[in-house]
Formats: sequence, C-alpha cells, structure tokens
Amino acid sequence: MRDMWTAHEVWLYECNRCLHTWDEEYDARHVADGHGGEAVVYQHDGQPCMSPWCDHLCPRCNSQNVKTLAAPLHRAVPSQAHYNSDDLALLFHLRRMGAY
Repeated sequence: MRDMWTAHEVWLYECNRCLHTWDEEYDARHVADGHGGEAVVYQHDGQPCMSPWCDHLCPRCNSQNVKTLAAPLHRAVPSQAHYNSDDLALLFHLRRMGAY
C-alpha cells in the first residue's frame, strides 16, 4: 500500500520588472513509491500544471522576470482511505501538536 496525501499550498510571487506581488493556490498530491522516493503532482484551479516555481508571467506587465518570495504555506490533508481508527487518532494528535 502506498501512502498518498494532498497539501493545499499558497505560493507568493513578485515581478522584478513592475514590483507587483501576488499569490497563487495549488494542490500538491504527494505519492510515496514504497522505496523511499516521492512523486508530486501539482494542480492549479483543478488542472494539472508545472511546478509552482517554473514559468510564471506577471499578471500586470506579462514579464517573465518573476521570483518566488518564500517557501509555500501549506496544509496537509492526508487521504483517510488507508488509515484505521488508531492511525487517525495518532494523526489528529500530531496535528494538535503541530508536528504534522
């Protein structure tokens, strides 16, 4: 059984040409491959997309000179289909502690 979870991420951007700042929301679906690796697929507005740090245009001036301001703000939402009640209790305990 492979672990899968989705994280809702908010990425912050700044245009280096006109100094416009904005944020965009993504859903990142993480899947463990069972061998210590992980794959991540991003969706923006429900559509598959490139990684949030690639190929951005400024919505104001259409410049490609855009930088990401900070690491994403995110909230993990594990898929609960693979968890039993003991796992869920531990998961909620870890969330209250801020550890997950």
